[in-house]
Amino acid sequence: MELSMWKNSGQFFNWMGHSIFVQDTAASNKPVLLLIHGFPTASYDFHLMWPELAETHRLIAFDMLGYGYSDKPRTWQHSIFNQADIAEALLKSKGIGACTMITHDVGDTVGQEILARDAEGKLGFKLERVVMFNGGLFPETHRAILVQKLLLSPLGVVFTRLMKKEKLAASLRSVCSAGLSDKDIDAAWTLMAHKKGNLCMHLLIQYMRERRENRDRWVQALQKAAMPFALIDGVEDPISGEHMVQRFEELVPGKQTIRLAGLGHYPHLEDAPAVLAVLKPLLCRH
Repeated sequence: MELSMWKNSGQFFNWMGHSIFVQDTAASNKPVLLLIHGFPTASYDFHLMWPELAETHRLIAFDMLGYGYSDKPRTWQHSIFNQADIAEALLKSKGIGACTMITHDVGDTVGQEILARDAEGKLGFKLERVVMFNGGLFPETHRAILVQKLLLSPLGVVFTRLMKKEKLAASLRSVCSAGLSDKDIDAAWTLMAHKKGNLCMHLLIQYMRERRENRDRWVQALQKAAMPFALIDGVEDPISGEHMVQRFEELVPGKQTIRLAGLGHYPHLEDAPAVLAVLKPLLCRH
């Protein structure tokens, strides 16, 4: 799906005065998939898998606050907890009481907070299944790239003003083993630059500090997850590849892990058919 069609077919949801971009196939007779994207991109990351997944499921995805076509406030305390609140409020607004959750990158961290709330009995909907793609599940194993380190540093606010499409392209391609198309790079920049979102990247990257501060809560959330759970990982990813999978298997034994050889940090953009081949059987199991 072209980015323009993605935008035009979307809708907006109001959360605490902020406009949140939402995609919803609105198929009321199908089980629900909630898809949560990563940093620094947006829900459009799932566009290559969207048509095939929509054949069997109602798909709901949103651009997190600060990302994509959603509002990008630069005086807001961005946090993982807020993003989880948005996910809960969105499903509540649509009257959805149960779903499967698919997450990627910082979306995994949002997913971990949602799992923590589920373990506490405080989640507003039932999680039927969880599938996570490459992400920094454990701060001690997350290998930040230079761009992330610069954004997190005192120079972060300066670096955001220097962020151009070429720098974004180099950064994204450095973590992808199979490469990204020019079209997806163009889309990533269009989405980041929308509402001058590149100027708040140093605010959004604070999730890396939150991961350290809330490590025990979010690792325990993985360990306590009682629903079917799988980690699908492009193992060539320099940020969260094979080393992250090994740590996951060490700390969260008994959960399914699926390694995708030859793929990096964005497996669903690098080779969507390969991801769908392992993902769809998971979604069909009861």
